[in-house]
Amino acid sequence: MKLKKLNKIKLHTMTVFYGAPGSGKSSFINSLPGNVLIIDTDRGLASVEQDDRFSVAECTSWNDVIEALSYAKDFDSIAVDHLTNVQELCYKDIMETNNVKKMLINHYGEASTRLKAFIDELVDLSYQGKNVYVIAQEKNLNIEDVVDENVPAQTVPNLMDSVAKYITASSRIIGHTERVTKSKIVKGEKKVKDFYQVRLAGNPIYTLKVTRKPGLVIPDTIINPTWEVIVGLTDGSTQAKTKEVKE
Repeated sequence: MKLKKLNKIKLHTMTVFYGAPGSGKSSFINSLPGNVLIIDTDRGLASVEQDDRFSVAECTSWNDVIEALSYAKDFDSIAVDHLTNVQELCYKDIMETNNVKKMLINHYGEASTRLKAFIDELVDLSYQGKNVYVIAQEKNLNIEDVVDENVPAQTVPNLMDSVAKYITASSRIIGHTERVTKSKIVKGEKKVKDFYQVRLAGNPIYTLKVTRKPGLVIPDTIINPTWEVIVGLTDGSTQAKTKEVKE
């Protein structure tokens, strides 16, 4: 065991974005710095730049995912696209191993253990100074069949409950991505503009989190977010730049 001064410990910056397809989750990969390893289970990388700094590990099995993670030490940034599919590959591997066609209760316990260990590996990489970005799909919990009418609808990461709670506790930042369309009339003609935004605060129906230094104010949403801007919210550098621009 080693004792360290708190101000000498580099805090990790693992970031999780979840949302509907086409809401900008994969596009955000373009802003990751340095050489980037993409652990791809979705084959949905059309929005990522064709650049030599991106390397793609195409994963079609749980073993592929674990093997891909072993290459992470050679990269500056790691993107997981996406964790919802990683979970499905984990389920598939467990069913094949146990020679069953559907998951049983005890199998979900094994899946939870595996996926939590995978998340721990990602957190460790982040503590080592890697930029770690995790994508998940969303699911809506309208809870129409719940008797209590006061239970609100929720939009949460599409993961088994224990894993969703674990990655929420483990990550530094969790945001919900959205594609927004705005229109206005210019000289009698309607102009339409699409842009991406990530929601970080201000709406209780979403799972949101930004762990930052005391006293820092977090905006509810960021339009066309980048890694530098999002991570900068945790130490105040983004807020400082915004203040400089206003002044």
